Amino acid sequence: MSVLKKVILWEYERGTWQYDLLCALIIAFIFLTPKSWFEKEFKTTTARGRVVIKQEDFLQSKEQIENQVRQIVGDPRVEVVAWRERRNEKGEVFYEVDLR
Repeated sequence: MSVLKKVILWEYERGTWQYDLLCALIIAFIFLTPKSWFEKEFKTTTARGRVVIKQEDFLQSKEQIENQVRQIVGDPRVEVVAWRERRNEKGEVFYEVDLR
């Protein structure tokens, strides 16, 4: 346990073989670690855009909604993130669809 404590707290003096070994391990980690370990693709669910669809044109399945929105927007790469039911002043129902 004391060896682990010394390694974590870096209590070895410069010039000792333990110090040199720790430095070599750090350098090996830096140069031998695959780059993919540090590349993270964060997929955020922030909306890139928003489309409003009338209730009579709204379809319940996500795939159908995506196909409909792709036709409206003209971009085949559009993804539907979420949708919400809204009402206007007259009480008419429509849907806001968030896109990415």
